[in-house]
Amino acid sequence: MNRGCGSSAMARIVAFVGLASIVCIAASCGSAKVRGSGRSGPDKVCTDAVTVENLLRWSVEGSAGIDKILNGLKRTFEMAPVGVQGLGSAGPAKLADGYILSFATIRGLSGAIDIGVKEEPCYSPERAAGLVGGATGRVELDAHMIDHGKTYTAGKNGFYVSFATTDETYRCVKSIHLWPMDR
Repeated sequence: MNRGCGSSAMARIVAFVGLASIVCIAASCGSAKVRGSGRSGPDKVCTDAVTVENLLRWSVEGSAGIDKILNGLKRTFEMAPVGVQGLGSAGPAKLADGYILSFATIRGLSGAIDIGVKEEPCYSPERAAGLVGGATGRVELDAHMIDHGKTYTAGKNGFYVSFATTDETYRCVKSIHLWPMDR
């Protein structure tokens, strides 16, 4: 009374295990993240997507990184001519990682790039400093002793990268500035 227990039972077991493996692999791929950020904000999507993390990482890769930033900003924003050889755009523009850029300006003559970052979701300045390496923050006070946040600056591979935090709280990155060292 052992119907179907021979090779067909084994075939069903192999088929079940194979199907279960495929389901597990698909589930893990669907939830896998490339360097998730945990509690500090949205997650990064991939290494060539326009994300705040990639913008900061590319900023210290020299000319090749700056080209990635320029191309990424042009894909993200509808850039319009501004001034002499410049391009600019107002946001908001939501990035692949969920962070939001408020503006982007590319200055053609100086080679400088200015990028605004919305405070919500908040991108941690400590995280940003870790990505650019060597950036130290200092509080910026104007002539009237009004706090304008901390500014972190580092220079690598022919370019400076600077990012500013929210006023008084220093909790979130609010802007990123890049410019060539030779200008």
